[in-house]
Amino acid sequence: MKRIGWIDFLRGTSMILILLFHTEVYYKESGYTPYYVYTTNAIILFYFLSGYVFYREGTFSLKKKLKAIVRSLLIPYFIFTSLIAVPKLLVRQEAIDVQEIVINILTGQASWFIAALIVGEALFTILLWISREKQRWLLTTAILCFIIYYLVPFYEHNYWRWQDALLAFCFLYSGYLYHQYEELFHTINKPLYSSLLLLILIFIKVYEVHVDLPMRNIAVENIPLFMADASIWLLFIISVISYIPRCNIIEWTGRHSLIYYFLCGGCPLLVSMMMNRIGFPYDGYLYRYLIAFLLIYVFATALTWLIYRFMPFLTGKK
Repeated sequence: MKRIGWIDFLRGTSMILILLFHTEVYYKESGYTPYYVYTTNAIILFYFLSGYVFYREGTFSLKKKLKAIVRSLLIPYFIFTSLIAVPKLLVRQEAIDVQEIVINILTGQASWFIAALIVGEALFTILLWISREKQRWLLTTAILCFIIYYLVPFYEHNYWRWQDALLAFCFLYSGYLYHQYEELFHTINKPLYSSLLLLILIFIKVYEVHVDLPMRNIAVENIPLFMADASIWLLFIISVISYIPRCNIIEWTGRHSLIYYFLCGGCPLLVSMMMNRIGFPYDGYLYRYLIAFLLIYVFATALTWLIYRFMPFLTGKK
């Protein structure tokens, strides 16, 4: 499929926001921005964009799409979670339990976001094939997935993050639906609507901070608030993307976003440890935090380039 510039830009933006959050966690260590302020929105946007590229004019191929999921998501998941498992424990000075490592990888616990994306895309692919892309079946399933996700008690160690995958399915469908009716949505992509959406989004974020939502991958403690946040955020970002200048480095990040995600824990941890060791801790200084993030982004970008340049087989590519 031909690369779409704005898709890569927004994917890159999502990965940068996730990297920013991990920089806060490892470098600030405390007092970092709550998950729901921007990290949840980055994850939702990534799911939405993944759903967008699902839609294509013409015949849908179940076999081709499942092979793409295995090649571009499942294989890299097993490779990278296996490669970084022991080094991650050594850096954190934690005990190495081989059995626990193997179980975590095989059950999808080693990378919750990628596991949820794999299961969500697989479910969406199978449903597209079964329903022959009929909207009533897709919409009904998306609603059922959200209801089940909200009603079933959340278990942190659910196999292959099937609960998070249910929510991922909903946003995959929203991206698919948007692509199908993209011309209709373009009628509201005007500066006035974008400004209004931004004001509403700011109000929602202020209220979320005020009520202090619990920390979780994606918190759905208040359905109206969550749906308002997610829908306004997606409508706003797709309404302003045409006005944002292109940035090659962000688009490059988006094209290689999967590897960035696998590195978004290790790179911040290593850089933060180095900066603390040389006597450059955060200590409440914003400029130090910005320097740390810049170093982490450069480090992650260099590693990603090296992997794609010299070891592309690790990414599932030939």
